[in-house]
Amino acid sequence: MLRTEIFKQYNNNEDLNRKEAEIRVALLMEPENLSYLKELGALVYYKKNCKSAKVIYKKLTELEPENGDNFAFLGYIQYELEEYEEAIKNFNKAVSLVEDPSFVNFLLGNAYSRTGKIMNAIKCYDLAIFKNLDIYNVHVDFAKKYEDMGRFEKAYKEYTAAYEIDPRDKKIEQKINEMREKINNDCIL
Repeated sequence: MLRTEIFKQYNNNEDLNRKEAEIRVALLMEPENLSYLKELGALVYYKKNCKSAKVIYKKLTELEPENGDNFAFLGYIQYELEEYEEAIKNFNKAVSLVEDPSFVNFLLGNAYSRTGKIMNAIKCYDLAIFKNLDIYNVHVDFAKKYEDMGRFEKAYKEYTAAYEIDPRDKKIEQKINEMREKINNDCIL
C-alpha cells in the first residue's frame, strides 16, 4: 500500500489541480473522510507540497492510529523534509503495525543512515533484504518517480545508489548522465 501511494502518478497539472479542488470540496462536507484525506495527502505530496502532506498525514495518524501505512507515509514525508529523527519515530511505529514491514525497514534504514546511525541502518537493510525486498529496484523506482516529478537531484541520487549496487546496467549509467545534465541545465536557467 505505502509503496503504491509513494509511486502514484498523475497525468498533468490540470488533472492535479482539478482533482485537488474536487477533494477539498468533498472534505468540506466530510472533513474526516479517510479516503479523501489519503488521496489529498498523496496528491499534494506529488505536487511537491510536503508540508501540506505532512499536516494531512499527521491528521490521518490521529484518526486511524492502528494504520501503519499512515505512519509510514508520514515518516517518508518527514524524511523528504529532512526531519530524520521524526521520520525514524514514525517508521518505527509503522514497522510494528504493518503486515510486511520490509519496505518500511528500507526507508527506516535510509533515515538512520542520514543521522549517522550506521549500525541501525545496516540492521534495517538486513531485515528488508531478509524479506526479499529488491533494494536495487526500489532505488530505480524512486529515481523514476523523482524524475517524473521534476526532482532531478533526488533522481540522480537514487540512480547513483542503484548503480552502486549493480554497475552492470548501462541504462542506469545513462540515466545518471541525463540527470546530471538536467541538473546542470536547471542551474544555468
